[in-house]
Amino acid sequence: MIQTAENFSDSIYDFIEALSDERKSYPLCKDPRRSQLGFKCVNYNKKYTIVLIESESEITICEFIASKLIWW
Repeated sequence: MIQTAENFSDSIYDFIEALSDERKSYPLCKDPRRSQLGFKCVNYNKKYTIVLIESESEITICEFIASKLIWW
C-alpha cells in the first residue's frame, strides 16, 4: 500500500515537472468560475485536474482535484 502511494506521488511530481516546458501553453479551464480568474486546467490520467496559473517565468499549481468535482 505504501509503495503504491509512493509510485502515485512520484508520477504526479514527474507530470508536474513536465508542465514547465516553455514550448507548451495550456488552455483556460472550461469551468466558468476558474476561467474568469484566468486559471488553466490540465488533466492528469483522466481522473484528476490540475488547475494552474501560467506566467512567462513560472507555473503556480493552485488545485489538484478529482475531475468529477468540477461542474461544467
